[in-house]
Amino acid sequence: MTSSTTTEESSSSSSTETTQISESHSEIPVPIETRRNIVGTWKQENQTLTVQSDGTWQLTGEINSSGTLTVAADFEDTQLLKLYGFNENIDGIGTYFIANFNQDSTKMGFGYLGQFNRLGNVTEVNLSTDVFQNDIQTTPVDFNTTILGTWTIKEGTEFHNTWNYNPDGTFETFSQGRGQAMTGEYRVKQLNGNWVDVTYTFDEDGQSYTSLYLIENGMMIENHFEDIKIVRNV
Repeated sequence: MTSSTTTEESSSSSSTETTQISESHSEIPVPIETRRNIVGTWKQENQTLTVQSDGTWQLTGEINSSGTLTVAADFEDTQLLKLYGFNENIDGIGTYFIANFNQDSTKMGFGYLGQFNRLGNVTEVNLSTDVFQNDIQTTPVDFNTTILGTWTIKEGTEFHNTWNYNPDGTFETFSQGRGQAMTGEYRVKQLNGNWVDVTYTFDEDGQSYTSLYLIENGMMIENHFEDIKIVRNV
């Protein structure tokens, strides 16, 4: 997987199709003020989220945390945001959240944290392009069936490992058993239906292996390990 192309490929895709997909990721978009504007203060019953244009953010209320963010996907009414500092127990690899906005960015669904309402008016200030990842995903995808984002093993094993799949074909994983993070590159080969082959190559030792998954309804099911529940962090 090269960093200049999309992380997902079809076994029947032509070189022309690959070029077109690559071009869709080549330009960093600047969202207009009335769409996908997370900058400002957001409120729900027991939680307040404040985001600055430089990507710094703060949560106060039932959850108290702060840090920085980057943008991994930006299309239609959706952004995929990688928050650093939200979960301090995964060795700093960050946690992806899917943010869904209404048309004028006055309401936002923010992953499992739920619905937020904007406090005050939307301003012309938006996120700086400096916080947009280099190979940002601008082509719409269905997050129920795509690998991009954060996935965590919730049950079926003693250790609940976390995986981040970035749009540039890199990954980070936190091994709860080892207590540390590892990095590498991944490549996705689309098979029939929602089945995919994912090939991992680790930076630490250069070792590679391939796993077969079914991705649907926000879950990854590994072939022959169906009892292990791998769930998307929405």
